[in-house]
Amino acid sequence: MPDIGGIWTSFVNNALVQFSLRFIGLYVLFLYLAMVYWAVRDAQSRTENQITPYLYGLMVVVLNVLGLFLYLIIRPRETLAESYERQLAEESLLAEAEQRLVCPTCHERVGDEFLLCPTCRTRLKRVCPSCAKLIRPEWNICPFCAKDFDERDWTVHTGGKAAESST
Repeated sequence: MPDIGGIWTSFVNNALVQFSLRFIGLYVLFLYLAMVYWAVRDAQSRTENQITPYLYGLMVVVLNVLGLFLYLIIRPRETLAESYERQLAEESLLAEAEQRLVCPTCHERVGDEFLLCPTCRTRLKRVCPSCAKLIRPEWNICPFCAKDFDERDWTVHTGGKAAESST
């Protein structure tokens, strides 16, 4: 019967096997260090806290692959850059929504030069009887020509000629 212990000893003492075992050991060590480094760098991109990334790295050092899986579960969903980009997009949408003119009655979008809402016929702007520019109905003075007017000024104006004849 062959000597199994002798065969095993000669196999383990073989130079190629020794080199392969060392290479595999270094490869596993490299993967381990890369895993810890990745966890720390990823945590730094996801939080503003200076200490938390190193605590996550310590968790990966102590718990190894289980620590990495735990980190992947508890880490913030988005990076700081993604969060900042999302906030900019939200602010941009809000600014765009605020710039859109809507009818105060039916809340449909209306053009900047509309006098009436085409949907509900609400008066949106009026024509100044003095300079014929569009102004808001609640204003008591024209910001373009500085004409101070009262309610009867609105009923007289029918166009540019009426404004000229009233002066």
